[in-house]
Amino acid sequence: MSDPLFPAPKHTPPEQKPPKPAVPKEVNIAFAVWVLSAVVSAVLQAVDADVFVQQFVQQSAGRPEAQLPPSTIKTMFYFALGVVALLMVLFAWRMRAGRNWARILLTVFAVFGLLTQASAVGMTSVVGLVSVVITATGLVFMFMPPSNEYFRQFRKVPPRR
Repeated sequence: MSDPLFPAPKHTPPEQKPPKPAVPKEVNIAFAVWVLSAVVSAVLQAVDADVFVQQFVQQSAGRPEAQLPPSTIKTMFYFALGVVALLMVLFAWRMRAGRNWARILLTVFAVFGLLTQASAVGMTSVVGLVSVVITATGLVFMFMPPSNEYFRQFRKVPPRR
């Protein structure tokens, strides 16, 4: 028996959410490639940290207000590398979860990276060529038909037929 001043809550069944779609292997491959790319890129750039520090010191030589100790510059460089690598992994994680905005961000970063690689180093370096292949692989797998269908399932608007 319920109290008229404090009626018992009516039991309403919770809304059934549709099951989350399975992640296609193409999206899983793209995810693995982006994580690999973030790690390899961070490691390769960390190896060249001394070159970066030397260039930074040379560029700021005429400006006393911009001069920092090389150890500080190197620490800041490593910190920036870590942040960028973590952001790339985060975007890859969100892309794998079906977030199209993350796929778009990864695409923009990849295109920018490919253009930078082509203009700065060219295709003469083996490491540069491997980097281009890794990036292109991630792009291709993110936009294969099963991947496109997967991302389409997360849209609020039903897909066009």
